Amino acid sequence: MRNGTPPNAVLVTGPPGAGKSTALMALDDRHPDLARFGVRDYGLRLAAAGHPLGTRMRETLLRQELLPDELVRLEFAHFLDHLPAAVRVVAVEGYPRDRPQCDDLLRTAADRDVRVTGFAVVTVPDGTARTRVANRRLCVECGATTDDPDAPACPGCGGGVTRRRDDAAASFERRLADYHRIIGDLRAYFAERSLLREVDGTRPSDEVRAALWESLDAVDAVGAVDADVPDSTDDLTDDLED
Repeated sequence: MRNGTPPNAVLVTGPPGAGKSTALMALDDRHPDLARFGVRDYGLRLAAAGHPLGTRMRETLLRQELLPDELVRLEFAHFLDHLPAAVRVVAVEGYPRDRPQCDDLLRTAADRDVRVTGFAVVTVPDGTARTRVANRRLCVECGATTDDPDAPACPGCGGGVTRRRDDAAASFERRLADYHRIIGDLRAYFAERSLLREVDGTRPSDEVRAALWESLDAVDAVGAVDADVPDSTDDLTDDLED
């Protein structure tokens, strides 16, 4: 269990190709008081560590399928419970996906005195997203991305680069359609709570990072909420193991 002052949490979303993951990775490198949570990344980390929760999630995550809400809730609770004391703000990427998950997330955060201070949407036109995804390559060593389709190696670490499997045209179009299907309801949910933030993802990358960090670093956000949801998740988190 974490000791010290609980962090604030900001939820970050956007269509595939918006640049949100790249921006968050860069911010994570620069700000030791920032921690990133992603359902797939953290789940696979737990699996690699041999944690029973990770073992339950591993095959579903590797197939790039959606986890049951209960497992995502338990995973997020585990993440918050094991944050280093120095973390002041948490960036939650790709979660929640619908209103029940919104309620789950707010309740899980409130149970740990974590304030949700924003829902940041990184926006780009569909055409821009398609071009970016068609061009980007992933470093197999450090996980960074480059927008140069002809890059012989990662500009950061020199590792080999490859195309992400889910960047294939058909997969991208499915992901984009899925994003458009869910984003309207999520916008409405967090707008009702004065937490909706907009980040223009078409701006230069350094400006996108600065705007995103401004959303993440709004520790005194007037619209911060603890929870507007049903009772505690203690019955679920009892199943977690260290």
